[in-house]
Amino acid sequence: RAGGGQVLGLEMLSAVTDLGRRCVAANGAEGEVQLVKSEAARLLTAPPEGAPKLHLFLAELMDSGGLGESLLSLASAARRGGLLLPAAPLLPARIRVWATLVDLQGCGTALDSAELVPSRLSGVALWPWLRYRHRRSYSAVDLAAAEYAPLTDECLVFSAVVGDAPPADRLVALTAQASGEANAVVWVWEADLDDSGAPPLTNAPWAARTHWRQAVKLLPAYPRITPHISP
Repeated sequence: RAGGGQVLGLEMLSAVTDLGRRCVAANGAEGEVQLVKSEAARLLTAPPEGAPKLHLFLAELMDSGGLGESLLSLASAARRGGLLLPAAPLLPARIRVWATLVDLQGCGTALDSAELVPSRLSGVALWPWLRYRHRRSYSAVDLAAAEYAPLTDECLVFSAVVGDAPPADRLVALTAQASGEANAVVWVWEADLDDSGAPPLTNAPWAARTHWRQAVKLLPAYPRITPHISP
């Protein structure tokens, strides 16, 4: 309806692919939309011979941490792998990640396995168990329901253009603003969908709620943080 041409959709789950194909058929768009069950990395890094150059890259690959579904590396692979026309826009266009150290004592309701531990169970405080809960990856947390105290200013970890090479690792200096045990790092993201100047899409707790939560990573060592006070 908006003048689009051929649309190629990628989905790694069979059930979702089948559902998507039924939706496409129900809307009479089978001639314009093709859904392929494939891991995005496989097709984007090695497009089949004769595959048409695409005019637009559109992906919803953000999770609670913004990075867990490999948005930056996949978009970069699509750009470098020849699947896109040189001037093809990518949506979202940019993503920024902000982080802070916190003293985390409770992780909300823990209604599903994505959360770490409920704050209390039958009146018993469970937050001390966090000391023994180590995870290799990060988890989702609903900061609106969590019990925590920010210990540092929020810091911009990186700002990346989607389609460019992902930013390199770097150290970030954080300024302590409160005293406490730094047992976790919490981060949120915001994404510019395009260059129109429209407000970014974000999972920050102060913004309108979305289906995304925020990200938390438990730290293996808990340094005691105290802000520097000038005489």
